[in-house]
Amino acid sequence: MRSILSMFAKSPFRPLVSHIEKVRACVDQIQPMFDALEFQNYQTVEEISNLIIKLEHDADSIKDDIRNHLPQSIFLPVDKRDFMQLLSVQDDIADGVEDLAVILRIRNLKTPADLSAPLRALVAHVVSTAHMGCDLIRELDALLEASFSGAEAEKVEKGAQLLGTAEWEADQKQFQLAKKLFSLDDQLKPAELLLWNEINKKLGAVADRSEQIGKTLRVFLSK
Repeated sequence: MRSILSMFAKSPFRPLVSHIEKVRACVDQIQPMFDALEFQNYQTVEEISNLIIKLEHDADSIKDDIRNHLPQSIFLPVDKRDFMQLLSVQDDIADGVEDLAVILRIRNLKTPADLSAPLRALVAHVVSTAHMGCDLIRELDALLEASFSGAEAEKVEKGAQLLGTAEWEADQKQFQLAKKLFSLDDQLKPAELLLWNEINKKLGAVADRSEQIGKTLRVFLSK
């Protein structure tokens, strides 16, 4: 508890940054996990999956500490509900990555050759989009120092716009993957088709929740 309270004493946003670092650590495992899957290195997939589950648990612990020990009397430069909403959005990203890790453990999937390129494109883009969201959270202290105005506010606003564009692009890549996936329905077992479709949706969810960081920060800027 002391560590969380000391972070609040230094900055009301420092705990959010501490949390997002664990979230980013989860995101950083997406690419190597899918690389291992493509090479059918299922032992590595399992190891990375276990690491993601641990990192997500660490992120949950920080989230719970923030929720349980947020001082009632602390002055926040933003609405406390918006502050907690941002924490929830960050947590959703880690949850989405954990969902991917769990799905990839259900069955040792073989990546169809025709699915490989659109899958790689989507995975790389989702990771990039999530990193953009994490980077925006790292701007919170500077945004606070600038009183949510000036060049720093413009930087965050621009970053939020870019996040929106990146999420839209992720939607397009999701569609391309889904289109290719269902063109292979006569080559895949029903269970494989189901799992690949879930993987596609969960990847999209990570990008979607990352965009929500930008939307929530825009709420900060508008008040």
